[in-house]
Amino acid sequence: NYINANYFFNYISYSLLSVIILGMGALMIVFNNRDLKLRNGCSPLTATNINLQFVMANLVFTFASWAMMVLLCLIIDFKNGFSLNTLCFILNSLIFAFCSASISYLIGNLVKGQNALPAICNVVALGLSFISGAFVPQELLGASVLKIASFTPNYWYVKANNAIAGLTKFDYAHLKPVLSDMLIVVCFAATFFAVALAIGKKRRYA
Repeated sequence: NYINANYFFNYISYSLLSVIILGMGALMIVFNNRDLKLRNGCSPLTATNINLQFVMANLVFTFASWAMMVLLCLIIDFKNGFSLNTLCFILNSLIFAFCSASISYLIGNLVKGQNALPAICNVVALGLSFISGAFVPQELLGASVLKIASFTPNYWYVKANNAIAGLTKFDYAHLKPVLSDMLIVVCFAATFFAVALAIGKKRRYA
């Protein structure tokens, strides 16, 4: 029975998104400070090198945040911790963690003040979690709400979790819907990251 694991991994979509937005957003606001950017521009490091180091640091923070939450799940539900269903849950949550990082990277490039960050975090993380089915099961949400939610990565992440919870066979035919949902989340991540890069390049020395 993977109902408890299903609920846990649905709920961490909120936790992951909140932690990563607040953590990365705070770093992005400091990193995007005009004086700091001008100083970095005078350094012997190329802009590509600086950006690569910053992206890698954010990815390490994302991975560490995700790993702590997954470890908590494995401690609570050790008996089922290494089943194929749980491994699928973990893979799905890892993909969502990096999607959360791309959303946070975009928000960090848009927000200029530290005071606005917590408010934006609450609106984005709570709003997406409520309409996607993380807090309320998707089957209890209205068709119009689900239609709107389908334009968010959280919806597809939760949808994949719900499908994983019911898996009893792990051949391609049964895994195909789950993999499709995961691929959609990857596409969301790539889109958010591309938009964030475009905005960051436009505001490089603004």
